[in-house]
Amino acid sequence: MSKGDKPVFNVRARQEPDSEYMTTIGAAWKFKQGDGYVVKLHLVPVNWDGSIVLVSPKEE
Repeated sequence: MSKGDKPVFNVRARQEPDSEYMTTIGAAWKFKQGDGYVVKLHLVPVNWDGSIVLVSPKEE
């Protein structure tokens, strides 16, 4: 991840375990030293179950 690189995925999580509503909590970039991704979380929802979903960002 270099400064200015656009993320490959948005990181989303359910706000509460029983909720259908998901909120963006971070982003993910391709790992430059091999397979995988670097995930940066900006916040963690209250009552979070620890699960995340990686979603392709919409083209602007």
